[in-house]
Amino acid sequence: GSTLVAQRFDPERLKLSGEPRPIADPVGTGGLGGMAAAASSSGLLVHGRAGGAQLSWLDRAGQAAHSGSGALGQPGDYRTFRVSPDGRRVAVDRRSGSVRDLWMVEVERDAWSRFTFLPGLATYPVWSPDGRQVMFRAGSPLNLYRKEASGAGTEQRVTESVNQQWPTDWSRDGRLVLYHEAAPDTLRDLWVLPVTPDGKPEAGAKARPYLRTRFHEWGGRFSPEPSPRWVAYTSDESGRDEVYVQGFPKPRGKFQISTGGGRYPEWSPDGRELYYVSADNKLMVAGLKLGGDSVTPSTPRELFAVTAGTANVSPYAVAPDGKRFLVQAPAGGSQPLEVVVNWPALLKKGSATE
Repeated sequence: GSTLVAQRFDPERLKLSGEPRPIADPVGTGGLGGMAAAASSSGLLVHGRAGGAQLSWLDRAGQAAHSGSGALGQPGDYRTFRVSPDGRRVAVDRRSGSVRDLWMVEVERDAWSRFTFLPGLATYPVWSPDGRQVMFRAGSPLNLYRKEASGAGTEQRVTESVNQQWPTDWSRDGRLVLYHEAAPDTLRDLWVLPVTPDGKPEAGAKARPYLRTRFHEWGGRFSPEPSPRWVAYTSDESGRDEVYVQGFPKPRGKFQISTGGGRYPEWSPDGRELYYVSADNKLMVAGLKLGGDSVTPSTPRELFAVTAGTANVSPYAVAPDGKRFLVQAPAGGSQPLEVVVNWPALLKKGSATE
């Protein structure tokens, strides 16, 4: 869970005053990074009580797809996670106290070991296609880092930018890393970084923008050919998030896959299907017919309900066999709510946690 704090604000001077004080703890995030809290002008505060999130394996029907309940590990404060190319390991970020690190999970033994040892955040893991490297987001500002998946060695910075960056995919030939970067004028844009097989920037090559507009483009995924021909991504150019596919290495065509809103696209291992999460939090699948310069999607159909993701955080990952999904949901079902009456008074007399 997290601690909700408040601080006095002068709307005329546009300045904060006094010391920040905790007013509720622990406050739930559902493991997806969004603070589950809301306040009214009458002094009422409602927040979710932190209960952690549970990672579970489900099949295409939404049923447990591993031993017993399908659970992986114990409930915890998780956010981003990805399955290794061989399906034997999962890289997942996990909060412990004020630190959020990446952990490595051996699936069969359900054995968890800490993977990163950096101050601050380490999130958004992306596996190299041979499973030997992990790219992730860390540092200040948050840029791309890498580390050997075995845990050997130390974390190495890959990019240097004043803007925040999020790694999202690694091409199957090991030569390209896809990420999105937030810029003041163009918001989130899709970028491509040429790399060596071990994740170092390719000598003499520079990162290049793949898709940069005045809208948000984010969460890109390469199609699964050895040399990718397509990129799936999320954009809000229509006024809401939808999932699109465009050609690669240069954008060509633009084919909308989702209907009625969508985000968090993932390709099936054979490239014949695309998964995404609908606006009403259902895991959807659309069949794809890929031509030389065309994409013909089928009508999307629902697989099962998932927990709502927040910000850039997907609530699911696809196993390499294409038959299972690793998903997360609040542990123990729905999150209990707590109500605080006259919360501004807590700024005067102390805090709810003292």
